[in-house]
Amino acid sequence: MSGPTVRLLNRPNEFYAEFFVENVEPHILNMFRRGVLAYVPTLAIHEVIIHKNTSVMWDEDLALRLALIPLKVDRSEIDLLGKCGSLILSLERAVECSARLRLRKRGEKNKIITVYAKDIEPIDKKTVRPVYPDIPIIRLGPKQEIDIEMIAKVGRGRDHAKWMAVCTCGFKPLPTLKISEKCDGCGRCVEACPKGVLELSNGRPTIKENMRLACDLDRICERACPKEALKLVPDESKYLFRVESIGQLSLEEIFEAAARSLDEIMQMFLQALEQAASSAGHGGTS
Repeated sequence: MSGPTVRLLNRPNEFYAEFFVENVEPHILNMFRRGVLAYVPTLAIHEVIIHKNTSVMWDEDLALRLALIPLKVDRSEIDLLGKCGSLILSLERAVECSARLRLRKRGEKNKIITVYAKDIEPIDKKTVRPVYPDIPIIRLGPKQEIDIEMIAKVGRGRDHAKWMAVCTCGFKPLPTLKISEKCDGCGRCVEACPKGVLELSNGRPTIKENMRLACDLDRICERACPKEALKLVPDESKYLFRVESIGQLSLEEIFEAAARSLDEIMQMFLQALEQAASSAGHGGTS
């Protein structure tokens, strides 16, 4: 097998990208996918102190909404990809890698107002801000009021979904069509394909190259063949890899952080193995 190949196929904006991946085994791809989902550090509201809440929303529901608002911060105040990105943080470092926020809002007379994410104010780390300022949080009527203090902490998707840096991250194998000699070129499979992936060429069904990525291996074409002459199977050497950032970090930063975290995990695992082997060599028990 030749070396791995990764090629950018589509990047319509700074948050989303699709890659063609070849000659990378699926368990390696899946390990990287899990690294992106579970081990990229981000900042999210973790503790909510509600001093006052006279709105119609329960305190717990309000705290949940606040926690799911994606936050950004300048690296000069919280270095997510540096000292705050380690898997193990000391107590002193954990305090340094957190931020305090405040949300105070009162309803106006004879008017219902909407409280947005942009109304959250930083206290100590002045560059902490919502990624999307126009996320609605709650509506307040006359005489209704909220006064909330929050502590945002660095975390990872493995601990809670609010710390996930991506909303999409996955891969799928590209299709391969196998045709037996029983095929008579009737075209039933071409007609049955809901996405128009197949076409007849010289009396034989083939996959359109410009539509190969659209195939989701549903095998509708396979079931439509009256002679059971074709098989749609995944190509285990070619994959489409999709990823979309929520907005706290760029895709490049997400990939870098995932790779660094996976490397740190492997180093910790190797150290544990070496210690276990050393103990066994000296007559220790596990």
